[in-house]
Amino acid sequence: MKKLLITGANGFVGHHAIREFKTHGYEVYEGVGPSSHPTNDHQVPFNLQNYEIMSFVVNQIKPDACLHLAGQAHIPFCENDPVTANDLNVTGTVRLLEAFRRHQPEARIVVVTSAEVYGHKPSGHIVTETDPLCPTTLYGITKQAADEASLAFANQIGIPVMTARPWNHIGPGQHPRFVAAAFARQFAAFTQGAPPEMKTGNLESQRDFTDVRDVVRGYRLIMENGTPGQAYNLSSSHLRPIRDLIEGFVEISGIRPSMEVDPALFRPTDSTPMLCTEKISTQCGWQPKIPLEQSLKDILQEQIDLIEK
Repeated sequence: MKKLLITGANGFVGHHAIREFKTHGYEVYEGVGPSSHPTNDHQVPFNLQNYEIMSFVVNQIKPDACLHLAGQAHIPFCENDPVTANDLNVTGTVRLLEAFRRHQPEARIVVVTSAEVYGHKPSGHIVTETDPLCPTTLYGITKQAADEASLAFANQIGIPVMTARPWNHIGPGQHPRFVAAAFARQFAAFTQGAPPEMKTGNLESQRDFTDVRDVVRGYRLIMENGTPGQAYNLSSSHLRPIRDLIEGFVEISGIRPSMEVDPALFRPTDSTPMLCTEKISTQCGWQPKIPLEQSLKDILQEQIDLIEK
């Protein structure tokens, strides 16, 4: 049985990744944040800002593989505290890779960055992994640096590292500060008798939403079939306006709320670039399977269950 270390295992994606890899025969070690208290012998403390801790964990476990999810993913945090965001997302990744270089150089590593590394692209342009990286946010800049450092460890030092560049993912367990879960929480309240009224921002901006369960399956397939030193786009390759999320919850719940645009939430209409996923499809055998409708049903049901507890 292969031993796998997942960093950021106690996060939204981490919980799904643990289930995905265990289901496929991996012995999973869960790297949890410094404020967490391990609850079983397969949970290990992990601090991206402490090389000695990471080095000790890698040397003790000697994983055959690592899925690196840990870092700062909240864009406003990166804007408010770019120094810490850089230390976590960039230097933290380098610390991790150096720990593997010293103690477990044959381990296959997937570093998850973000499609934010591509920045804005012309309308209609399909982004491949060879497109220039031109991030336009501080978060995207940290992910670009982490991505390029990871591929340098592979191509210059010989560590079998690959990077995954996903777009937005949604699903059960996501924090309600993210749009799909935020909408779901409101619709769950409507089903329990709350007044069906919503304040929204700009619903016409377009995003690519992929179910988190498809995403973690993609990470596993990159781990197993990907080529070291390569990056892989990962998305549904289907852009849709944010309004579609609300329409989906309306159809599922049978409740159509009144909506009022809140100027404080409004942002200009924009669109994320469309990603080409041919590479992960042909090299790793991945295609998204879970339709948006199923994702929204599961997210809404989770929020209803939380209210009813």
